[in-house]
Amino acid sequence: MNVVIQKHNGLWHLMVGSCQIRTPFLETQDRELVVNYARRAYPGARIFQRD
Repeated sequence: MNVVIQKHNGLWHLMVGSCQIRTPFLETQDRELVVNYARRAYPGARIFQRD
C-alpha cells in the first residue's frame, strides 16, 4: 500500500488510494510527526511526500 503525504489548505493530508484523509497536524508542524502518524495508522505502507 502507498500513502502520500501532502500539504493542503493549511493541514497535512494523507492520500490513500482515492481517499484524502485530513490529519490533525498543521502544515507548519514537522513532517516527521505526520510520517509517524501515517506509520501507526497504516503499518507496512510505503510513504511518499508530494509538494
